[in-house]
This record gives sequence, structure tokens and C-alpha cells, in this order.
Amino acid sequence: MKKKLLAGLLAAAMAFSLTACGSEPAPADPGTADPGAGTDAPSTGSEKVHVGFVVKSLADQYWVLVKAGAEAKAAELGNVELEFIAPNSESDVQMQVDMIQNLVGKGIDVLCLAPSSPDTVLPVLQQADEAGIKVLAVDTDLPNFDKKVSFIGTGNEDAGKIGGEFAAKKYGEGANAVILRGRAGDTTHDQREAGIRAGLEAGGVNILEVKAADSESEKAMNIMQDLMNRYDNIDVVVTTADSMAQGAERAISGAGKNIGVIGFDGTIPVCEIIADGSEIMLGTVAQSPYKMGELGVENAVKVANGETIDARIDSGAEMVSSENAADFVANLKSLVGE
Repeated sequence: MKKKLLAGLLAAAMAFSLTACGSEPAPADPGTADPGAGTDAPSTGSEKVHVGFVVKSLADQYWVLVKAGAEAKAAELGNVELEFIAPNSESDVQMQVDMIQNLVGKGIDVLCLAPSSPDTVLPVLQQADEAGIKVLAVDTDLPNFDKKVSFIGTGNEDAGKIGGEFAAKKYGEGANAVILRGRAGDTTHDQREAGIRAGLEAGGVNILEVKAADSESEKAMNIMQDLMNRYDNIDVVVTTADSMAQGAERAISGAGKNIGVIGFDGTIPVCEIIADGSEIMLGTVAQSPYKMGELGVENAVKVANGETIDARIDSGAEMVSSENAADFVANLKSLVGE
């Protein structure tokens, strides 16, 4: 009752504030929200658990796999009302904040969140806590929010090290690398970069430069073109997301250079390029985004029912290369029904 009352008061306050300012809330982008996801599953007869699931974007196939896993688990459990939404891009931090605030106003039971900026979302998460809403961090941790119930995701630094070590083994001591990473200040990409650095440096690889491409393919392509103009001795590019690996690959291919690319995420398009025998796209550190989505919804229901869950739930990681890419792609496609 306390949660519903607080959520109602918050919603009323939000509506009053918007009226006083003479403005209306921006409509959600139909391409990034699916408020009906998971609601067609058969009911178990008990009251449904209302789960809000907010990620960084749906422009990257990685997040599409998280969504597919969440929806599959919601359908399997049958007692879940799932709202899975995301901003148009990972850099649109304010839109993510607004989406979370909207879910808090609706009085959801549990929030699963992959924060684009853990610091920026902190005030609205405090509102969620005051409304009695439990919060699970998925993919990206919330180190400054001590009320979170659990972090579900990859050990990002350890996984990044896998990619760095793979590149170092491939190119050897004295090779030169650049790192393309996600948005500055994003905890996930901070951790992945740290792991990549450790793996490269342990193998004696020189790091020429680290550039933030904000997990955007086009931006990564442009940055890579600039880096190739400034350095004529790049051997390998290691990225903290597959979207940037794809952009770098296009730039390198267009320039006719012999530079290897290592991705991070294990998305279907990148794994297909690897499986096809690309001489540029050599590997990707595969997370389990589908499993993250499943674990998020599964544990959200447990928390809503008063069960205790682990404070840290590791969804795992593995290296995908030419040796296992074909099998990996086949498995992913089966998960998303392709």
C-alpha cells in the first residue's frame, strides 16, 4: 500500500509540474518501446508482477537480444507484466532518466536497469526506492546506489582482459593497438577498457591511443579513419562493443589496410563476419545478453515475491573466433527465432 500511495503521489506531482510549466511530456519513440512485451503470456491466476526493464538503446543488436531473453522469460513465467523500453541512443541519458521516472509514476513492482550514466540516474532511483520499487542493475552496475538488490551481468573487466589477451597472442610483443570504447563515464566501458588494457599490456602490446566512440558504428568509422591518417603502424583495434567494431571494420576495409579488429558483445552480425573468414574482424568477446534478459525478469519476480537473491549474478563470457563462430551464430539465431 505504501508503494502504491507513494507512486500515486509522485505521478500527481509530475503531472502538476508539467501543467505549471505549460508543457507536455514527450511521446515515447515507437521504435524503442514495447509496453506490451510479455503481456500475452497465460496468467497463472495470481496477480502479475509489473516489471519495468530499461536499457541503453535498442539500436545495437546486443540490447535486442537482452529484450528477447526478457520477453521469453516473461512468457514462460506467465505472471509478468513486462515493459521493456530504451532511448534512441546510448548517449541520450536524459531520455533514459525520463523513462525511469515514468515507470516509477506507474507504480511498477521492480525495475531492471542498464544505466547509461549511473550518476545521472541516481536521483530518480532514490525516488523509486522511496516508492518501494526494488531495483536490479543489469549489464551495467550501479556502484553509487546502495539500495540495489543485485547486479546481473558480465564481469566486464575480466571479459575485457580476454579480448586483450586474444589480441596480444595474435600479434605478439611489440605490436601496436588502439582501443575504441563506449561513452566516457559509462561504468561498463570503463571496466572493459581496464581489462583490455591489462590483457594487451601483459602481452607486451603498445597502446597508441584510446578514443570514445560512444558505441556508435558511424562515429567509430570516422574515428578509425582519423586514426589511420595519424598512425601508420596500427596492428589491431580492440573495442568495448561490437557496434564500434563494425564501424572500425568498414573504415579499415575501405582504406585497404591490414589491421585486425576485436569486438565485444558477441552479436550475430559480427559473429557472422567472423564465421565467413574475415581477415579484419578476427574475434569478439561474447557476453550472454539473452541470458541477462532472462535472469533480469526471473530475479525480478523472485524479489517481488519476497525471495532473497544473490547480490552478484554472473551471466558469463567467452571468446568467439573463427574456430567457433559458426556454431555460436546458429545458437544465437535459435534463441531469437531466426
